[in-house]
Amino acid sequence: MKLYICVDDTDDLTKSTSTGKISDLIARRLEELGGVLEKGITRHQLLLHEDIEYTSHNSSMCMVMDMENIEMEKIKTAAEEILKANMAETSDPGLCFCRLDQLKEPDRLIAYGKRAQKEVIQKQEAYDLADQIGGTILEEYGGTGIGVIGALAGVGLRLSGCDGTFRGGKGSKYAGQTYSAAQWKTMMGIEQVLDFQGRELADTETVSVDKQLKLAMLDHKKTLIAELWDGAYIACTKKDLYQGDKRISTWTTSCENFQADNDAEECYSESENACYNCLYRRWTANGFICVK
Repeated sequence: MKLYICVDDTDDLTKSTSTGKISDLIARRLEELGGVLEKGITRHQLLLHEDIEYTSHNSSMCMVMDMENIEMEKIKTAAEEILKANMAETSDPGLCFCRLDQLKEPDRLIAYGKRAQKEVIQKQEAYDLADQIGGTILEEYGGTGIGVIGALAGVGLRLSGCDGTFRGGKGSKYAGQTYSAAQWKTMMGIEQVLDFQGRELADTETVSVDKQLKLAMLDHKKTLIAELWDGAYIACTKKDLYQGDKRISTWTTSCENFQADNDAEECYSESENACYNCLYRRWTANGFICVK
C-alpha cells in the first residue's frame, strides 16, 4: 500500500516545534512499524496572503510511505500520537492520509493543490473534496483546524511530481567540493541533474557546491538543479529554489531583536544572522514582515 501523508500548521511563533520536525518523527515511527519512506519528505509552498492564518511560511510537509501488511488504523493512530505529543498548543494542525490504490480522482486532487498556491481556500472545500475523491482521510486536531487545507494541498502537490523541495540533507558537508553528475547521483540518491533551464546534464558534467545544495522534486524524481556561473555549474541552494517572493537582497544584517529560527529547514543559511533567518519574520506576498 502506497500512502501519502501530509502535515500542516503544527507550530506557532515560539517555534518550540515545527511541522518539518513532526513530519520527521512521524516518518521514523512508521518506519519502525515496517514502512519504507519513498525518496524523502518534501516541503510545499502554499499561498502567502493576508486572509490566510499561518506562522511564517505557509508550507506543508508531505511523505510517501510504502506500508505493506499494516492496518490503516494502526498507521493513522501512530501518526496522530506523534502529532498530538509534539504540536504547539496554539496551533491549528491538520493531517491528510491518502491511499493511492483507493484514490479515484487524482487529477482533482492535484488541481486543488495547485489552486492552494494561488487562491484562498476554505476548510469546508477541503473536506468536501476529500470525501469525493476516495481513499482520503482528513483530520484536524485543535484550534481552527485550518491545517487540513494545506495538508490536503500538500498531498496533491506531491502527487503531481513537480513541486517542492526535499527536507534536510542540504549538503553543506560538501561545501567547496566538485563531483560529476554521475557521482552526485550515487552519493545522494539523486535521479537527475538539471540546469536552471531544465536541460539534463550529462553524467560527465561536473557540478560544484558553494556553501550548500538543495534538492527538488521534478518529474517525480529527486533532482539536483545547477546554475551556470562563469562557465561552471554550481548547485542551487534553498535561496535559489525558494518559491515565494525573493526580494530580500537588502535584508542582509540582523537587528537587536534577531533570534534565529530554531528549525534550520526554514532558514536560508545556517550561519547568517539576517532577517530572512529570524524567528520573527513572516513571509508575505510582498517579501516578509517583522512580527516583533
